[in-house]
Amino acid sequence: HCAGTIGAIGGNDNGVTSLNPDPNKFSFFIAKGLTDGGGGTGSGVLQAVEKCVDEGAKIISMSLGGGGFSTTTNDTFSGYYEEEGVLLIAAAGNDGNSAYNYPASYGSVMSVAAVDNNK
Repeated sequence: HCAGTIGAIGGNDNGVTSLNPDPNKFSFFIAKGLTDGGGGTGSGVLQAVEKCVDEGAKIISMSLGGGGFSTTTNDTFSGYYEEEGVLLIAAAGNDGNSAYNYPASYGSVMSVAAVDNNK
């Protein structure tokens, strides 16, 4: 739903409009980092992010979380952010706690979360 909200085409009397109503100023590249069941590995997510960067993505949204810290992933994401200007965004969970959740807790990733499970 996040990508659909951003990429919806406005002014056509179909569904909702988006933050960017001009489809000529926006494009999607979708890379799958998880299985159809929603499971996966950190390396699978990293490969999907790499595909997006290779295709020229400047904003990458990851509506996923889980797993522990990885030096390889941290270094790769830092490089994309610092050297290539790629904004990485990831879900931090909706539990309202202070636990680290990756990839959202990497220093070069914008973390998005709820303040608690009711807000």
